[in-house]
Amino acid sequence: MKKILIPIDFTFKSYDAIDYAVSFFKREKCHFYFLNTYSYDIEGLNAVNLLQAGDDFFEKPKRESEMSLGRVIQKITSKCENKRHQFNAISEYANLIEGVRKAIKELDIDLVVIAGKVQTKRATDTYSKNTKRILDNIRECPVMIIPASTPKQKKPEFVLVSNFEVLLSESKLKNWYEFVEISRGSVKIFTLCEKDKMTKLQKENQNKVRFQIEMLSKNPVGVEYIETAPDLKSFADYHSDYIICVLDRKPDFWQKCGLTHSRITNMGPLQKTPLIALHP
Repeated sequence: MKKILIPIDFTFKSYDAIDYAVSFFKREKCHFYFLNTYSYDIEGLNAVNLLQAGDDFFEKPKRESEMSLGRVIQKITSKCENKRHQFNAISEYANLIEGVRKAIKELDIDLVVIAGKVQTKRATDTYSKNTKRILDNIRECPVMIIPASTPKQKKPEFVLVSNFEVLLSESKLKNWYEFVEISRGSVKIFTLCEKDKMTKLQKENQNKVRFQIEMLSKNPVGVEYIETAPDLKSFADYHSDYIICVLDRKPDFWQKCGLTHSRITNMGPLQKTPLIALHP
């Protein structure tokens, strides 16, 4: 049984992510967990004011979060007749990253699904603040980003993208391939590097991954080469029936300090194509 975590803020984008995830896992037994984190507005309050704050000050955010989550559960269950699916709500006093990490650890989450930025045609679009925070900090399991109003794919093609400087472990590759099987999809590999500039290590890692996928799929796997992240985005714009799966690099010192972002964050949102962030 798969366990899917969907952080929500009760906007329409949240429902887009929920609808896509429910459809994606329609053949699979799943527990869906809808997470909403809340905090208290203590800006401008000194210690005395905080001590004098009534119970309602602390109970109101919690009550509003729980009531809104209840409405989400009611809305989803009223239109979902899939007996394989169960829906659960988590209301957590925490910042977003703390809440997501706690849920992943305690519930053994297989995938985090988040809504992408509303589709526009501006080349300078970036992810929202919360999406950036999740992409930069959550590495405990894959993260799937769903652009607004992404069409439901039938038998999608998964494009595994990497420069193969590092390897996705065999266990993580098998876990990722389960998503391919669940959706009855197929796989191709995109190497994010010019073919004639690959190092010996990159070639060895590429061959290992290709061999492992072919063993899992019992089918040959094609390899293509793409030079830059903008090239990848251009490809995705014309292939909304694909799912782009990018192996992110390990965070360096500057990223851990919050001064730089992950490769996927820097690339920016895909307009129409789901993306799965994978981590070595």
